[in-house]
Amino acid sequence: MTNDYYNRKYAEGDFHYNPEYERTWLQNHLVDRFDMKPGDRVLDLGCGKGLHASLLADLGFRVFGVEKTVEGVKGAKQRGSAAEFIQASAADLATYFDESYFDLIFCRGMSWFHRELHVVCPVTGVNVSEKVPELFRFIKPGGLFVLQISTDFSGNHPERDTHNRRLSEFVRLFELHGEIVHKSNWNGVEVYSNEQAADVKGNLVIATRK
Repeated sequence: MTNDYYNRKYAEGDFHYNPEYERTWLQNHLVDRFDMKPGDRVLDLGCGKGLHASLLADLGFRVFGVEKTVEGVKGAKQRGSAAEFIQASAADLATYFDESYFDLIFCRGMSWFHRELHVVCPVTGVNVSEKVPELFRFIKPGGLFVLQISTDFSGNHPERDTHNRRLSEFVRLFELHGEIVHKSNWNGVEVYSNEQAADVKGNLVIATRK
């Protein structure tokens, strides 16, 4: 999905979220699970129209949302939350932040992670495995990178849709950059192998401690 697609999407509306459900999910599966503390610096990477960044700011964190699209940032700023929103690519964080600045980077469904992970993607033009080390530069020692991503773990790669990467592909992506401290589906059910994850389904949350 290209930048133009997301600009059109955000100009017309947003993805369908239940804000109360999302707030509860963030509290249970991010804040409580990883023992986040009030005032922790959080980056919502690829924040879209800023719902999750705004909810995290409401929960007491110092939150920045980075989003590449004009319409996404426009909608995010209209929420009037305490989160700060920046129109920029994930590849341009050094323009805005010091190294080791964040306690946690949260990435929910950013397009980079929906397609090829270890080669240049023809849609995004990015080799994600080459970009991930740059992202970790901005996490303080002991901090976390948490990816929440859609997949059925089947390994199917539909040409015109998001890819369903296997668990091992995400493990391979992150294991070089820290300790993988959590792997579960979105309901909190632990996943530990390609076969078991494909049986459980329910998408992926994977957390890596720097």
